[in-house]
Amino acid sequence: MDLTAVTVAVIGAIAGIAAAIATAKSAGKNAEATERAALHQIEADAYKRARETYEGAMARMEGELERQARELAVLRRQMARRTHRLRDARLSPVSEEEAI
Repeated sequence: MDLTAVTVAVIGAIAGIAAAIATAKSAGKNAEATERAALHQIEADAYKRARETYEGAMARMEGELERQARELAVLRRQMARRTHRLRDARLSPVSEEEAI
């Protein structure tokens, strides 16, 4: 073999090795990008589920507060009616401090 053929063979081998390294790096970057995208989707799904759970809990709590507010209003009206009846009967209603 002459020097030119050896030089061309060495340059070809080096180019082949460089291409293989570049391909491996590119594949590694693509795999990392795919993994990051998958993790991002998992986190987005988890956030969505957590938000739905939170919003559901808040809706239930608001409903319960509204129910209790209505019940309190009914109790206050009942107390007012009974207080008026006691006064109409010329009886002294029990004060809040005495009731405790």
